[in-house]
Amino acid sequence: MKTRIFHNGMAAPPENRAYLERPRIHKLLEDAMKSPYVTVTAGAGYGKTQAVYAFLQNYDASTAWIQLSQRDNLATRFWESFARTLALYNKRMAERMRELGFPETDDQFAKVLSIPEDELAPNEKYVLVFDDFHFIEDEAVLRFIKRAAQAPFPNITMMLISRADPDISTVSLLSKGLLVNINEDELRFTEDETAQYFQLLGIRLSSQSVSNIYSDTFGWAFAINLVGLSLKKAPAHEQNARIAMKLNIFKMIEDEIFFVISERLRRFLVRLSLIDHLSTDLISILAMDETLVDEMKKVSSFIRYDIYSSAYLIHHLFLDYLKQKQNILTEEEKHDTYLKAADWCKENDYQTDAISYYDKVGDYAAIVRIAHHFPLQIPFEQAKFVLGVYDSAPAEQLEQISHYYSQRSRLLMSMARYDEAAAEIHERIRKFSALPASVFNNQVLCGAYKELGIIEYLISPYTDRYEFDLPLQKAYEYYTLSPYDVHVALTSASMNAWASKVSSARQGAMEEYIAALTRAIPHVAVVLNGYMYGLDDLAKGELLFYKGSLKAAETLIIQALRKAETRNQYEIRNRSLFYLMRVSIAQGKFEKIPEFFDALDKQLEISEYTLRFTSYDIVSSWYYSLIGKPQLVANWLKGTFTRDSLGALIAGFGNFVKTKFYYADKRYHELLSFIEDGQGADSVLFGKLEIKALEAACHYQVKNTAAALAALREAYGLALSNDLVMPFVELGKDMRTLTAAAMRDERCDIPRPWLEMINRKAATYAKRLTQVISEYKRVNNINDDVRLSARETAVLNDLYHGLSRSEIAASQNLSINTVKMVLNTIYTKLGADSMTDVIRAALERKLIP
Repeated sequence: MKTRIFHNGMAAPPENRAYLERPRIHKLLEDAMKSPYVTVTAGAGYGKTQAVYAFLQNYDASTAWIQLSQRDNLATRFWESFARTLALYNKRMAERMRELGFPETDDQFAKVLSIPEDELAPNEKYVLVFDDFHFIEDEAVLRFIKRAAQAPFPNITMMLISRADPDISTVSLLSKGLLVNINEDELRFTEDETAQYFQLLGIRLSSQSVSNIYSDTFGWAFAINLVGLSLKKAPAHEQNARIAMKLNIFKMIEDEIFFVISERLRRFLVRLSLIDHLSTDLISILAMDETLVDEMKKVSSFIRYDIYSSAYLIHHLFLDYLKQKQNILTEEEKHDTYLKAADWCKENDYQTDAISYYDKVGDYAAIVRIAHHFPLQIPFEQAKFVLGVYDSAPAEQLEQISHYYSQRSRLLMSMARYDEAAAEIHERIRKFSALPASVFNNQVLCGAYKELGIIEYLISPYTDRYEFDLPLQKAYEYYTLSPYDVHVALTSASMNAWASKVSSARQGAMEEYIAALTRAIPHVAVVLNGYMYGLDDLAKGELLFYKGSLKAAETLIIQALRKAETRNQYEIRNRSLFYLMRVSIAQGKFEKIPEFFDALDKQLEISEYTLRFTSYDIVSSWYYSLIGKPQLVANWLKGTFTRDSLGALIAGFGNFVKTKFYYADKRYHELLSFIEDGQGADSVLFGKLEIKALEAACHYQVKNTAAALAALREAYGLALSNDLVMPFVELGKDMRTLTAAAMRDERCDIPRPWLEMINRKAATYAKRLTQVISEYKRVNNINDDVRLSARETAVLNDLYHGLSRSEIAASQNLSINTVKMVLNTIYTKLGADSMTDVIRAALERKLIP
């Protein structure tokens, strides 16, 4: 079966029959495919790319071909290209990769590894090619490839094509039998292959002539190819062809190709060497004449069309030659090329390249328009890149763009340079407030006060001051004076697990925060197009939940849910569903849980919700940890903990759920190590209390009563001033046991009425949780005598025959989320932790037809 090669549409090998007829190389590559990692290393012109490409065209696998360039030393640009290529054959996998962004933390990398497991068929072969890997010097990108090399998949082979040995711990991989290297000695043409090549070209040569050419070229594929081109034109001039090849390879390109084609095609090809994207659409835009494109197609030895990526691919050495000729272009030609490429990249969501090309033509307003659509929290590398563009741009041009100022502040904030951002904002307010009122000045001041309000909101846990509503009100006032198009809705409020940002246990601090939030949201929702809408009701409901006032909390959280839905505030909606799930479990109302999962499932279909897969995993994993099914927790949440920061708020939510998983999985010592090392420290009071209560329970589980009582005493101190109870109550029977022990221990100075109250509430919660678990088992038919429904049997049968989750969904006419739920049920019924365990257990029980 022929493979489909999905290419990112940049430079790549032309079709060349000589490479297609080398069975020796094909056999080398076929054997290499048994390994998870293959490196193909040789100098320029040895046919690395062509050999791999020719082999893969006839190899039974799905291949993603990522053509790298020096631009990929920016991690965000590398990830854009990577995800875009994956989207050509698996859009859902690419969407999940885009949501995740370039993986910088352990959590993010674990999530990257979990995606192929979900989306790819386990019995199908996949090949991931990174071509021209020698261009990569960026430490973050190298680190990603190195880490990927340490976590192989049995059905995925990663290939690195490079002019130098890749720095990915190759010695270690070779020693473990995980890596195969094909080098230039193996890629060289043999003398027999050289003779066969000339026969394919229809060139008759004596054995001595072939030997002479082989001796001159020493099997260098590119040189052999050029000699062949020369001999096809002048068969009798073998000696001249050999001499020309020896003198200057680029001179041969000129003689055999460049000076043979028309002047307009020469200039056009040199223009193409300025850019990385050679899509057919962009080629047509640049050519403005299809006859020019037709003429270009005739240079088939070095340029070919790839039907899968709908792009033209230029041989690397020919591209290097064209780049040396860029001085023949006028400034007008370069400007036109960069501008059209920038417009095309913007329309096709290649943001990094669009910004680079707009920078070359000095269109900074276009760059500002692109950056205006970035999320509120911009990835660090992307922020660094754009800020670098701004810092090198002419200040007088940027200062004429009103939105540039607030964007600059966001970039600094995304890089955690808060003091610098605040200083610039205050100076901006001072400067523009002193100028006469105008639309431009009002917009600058609106942006300045907006960013100042966001900074004060983000740092409020550390200052214990809740006046962030004041600058946001000023931003609203300037906005009403000179309204502008906000362009894009910000759909993810700055949240971790909690709506509250209060760190202090001080009495009244929670109420001060909520009051400021209530005053701010009517203003910020206008200035930022719905941002935070519903967060105040969620914060009120959250506080009532933690106080144990479940009915009152439920009313406010439902209100927050409805508000968030009207303004597409997906993170607020997710957290609202999370709290409603917690309320229902505390009330013993299992019948509501499926409704919440249905709502979470629907969010997975909203492409604008960039954190949908991550947040879904976190909420569902919390639930499975609570009901005693830790095997159903998302794999990435079973790993190590990630340090939280203002730049990675979602990490705090993930860590919160990881603590629940570790506890449910009885990994008490590991969890205590995490907590005692200070890694579990949270900036929000609710988080501090959750961790401290869990610490107490952990100590008691490992029979350290003294440490358990000490931690419980600290938790009591954090909870007292605000009457917070739920972190204790949700520990159910374990907290009931611990508080009973505390009441018996004379050393414990926690007031007995409080211990009795927590003991009573925890006992009630434990009973209701038992009801929920019992109902969960009844609905899912979980018992010792395992029985599967007809749907479960059909899904299991498809899984056994190697179908991926998306293929099972198509086969059974189900949504992929329903397939996930069915598989989770099968895992639960069979007590399995992995696909291998499921198949084994099913075969043992003869559950597979």
